[in-house]
Amino acid sequence: KNIREKLRTHITTPNVNEAGDDVRSYCEGLIPWLPRLCRVTMHGFGMWNPRAHVDFDFVNLIHHAKNGYKPEFPTANVYNGFDLLPLSQAIPEGDIDVHAIAIATTNPAPELDHTWVDDDNAVTENDEAEVPPNRRWLQRASELAFKRGAQLQESTKHELKPEEPSNQVRKLLDIASDGDSHNSDAIVPGRGWEYHGWDPVKGFCDGSAQSECGRSPGSKCLLTGANDKHYDVHGNSLSGWLVFTVPRVREGIIMARMEWWCGQKNLITEKWTQVDDGKTMDSTPGNQTTPSGVQTGQRMLKPTTNQLVPQDLYMDYAINGVIKTMNRTEWLSHTNEFIKNVAVWPLLDDESMAENNEEGE
Repeated sequence: KNIREKLRTHITTPNVNEAGDDVRSYCEGLIPWLPRLCRVTMHGFGMWNPRAHVDFDFVNLIHHAKNGYKPEFPTANVYNGFDLLPLSQAIPEGDIDVHAIAIATTNPAPELDHTWVDDDNAVTENDEAEVPPNRRWLQRASELAFKRGAQLQESTKHELKPEEPSNQVRKLLDIASDGDSHNSDAIVPGRGWEYHGWDPVKGFCDGSAQSECGRSPGSKCLLTGANDKHYDVHGNSLSGWLVFTVPRVREGIIMARMEWWCGQKNLITEKWTQVDDGKTMDSTPGNQTTPSGVQTGQRMLKPTTNQLVPQDLYMDYAINGVIKTMNRTEWLSHTNEFIKNVAVWPLLDDESMAENNEEGE
């Protein structure tokens, strides 16, 4: 802990020593515009799968538009529950079960009540079903187990609830509540952002054998269960503000990972001619934004910034209501990928938060 605190307090280290030698680490040289990033613990919210904890899904942080809209999965699994092992993959009698050996333990079995009787099965005097449990029995057991797990996770969760922003954030989101939709300084959640990515289907995708992933209606093999999914929130200049609350900002650093190379059209704003289709302040119930299709997308082969980044690009962003603008030259300076598919843009760099050991949102 002491070492970590020393690293946090020594934020402004020199680039060169008295002899003129570059004393920066490889990481600091790689990120010269924010070298202290290399000396603090970072946490993030993402959308790629597999991911073990649904609490860290970036979509959880996004605020609803005035009409109740926020980006969500366009489709869901055609069925839920874990898949049974195909008989063709069953271990023949007499063969070694490697998986059983791997999960073997010397710990005593927990005191759990494993009694379960299917409604359609007759019950013997020993309170046991006469026939082996069927698929419906296993599905019900699976659903109850996941429900119980979610309840336990909720009871022990310490992160701020994204849907319950602080009074400060609420006040900032209401900047335009007494104005009109033409106020360019009004930070109101937009309704032109869509859920985008590789076959976006809502499912439980933690990378384990119990995952329930990729069971889309158009799938030719539902048992495949592919967990490798790249999702993102897709918008453009007509989508309005993407408003979200980042909890527990202690180091004074907020960075956004963006994919400039995708280049697909936004299906929601496809026929719009003004921001939010002129309905930013429309809170009519049921006036939901609906994409004209399912945006699956695919990375373009070797696109250039001149092909995809407009020459007149300006990106507005705001932290706690303070709006700043990044021009095209500055924006392009952050398009370099540190590793494959990872290019990040700094949105907040406040050393005073780290020095004062503050914690905000």
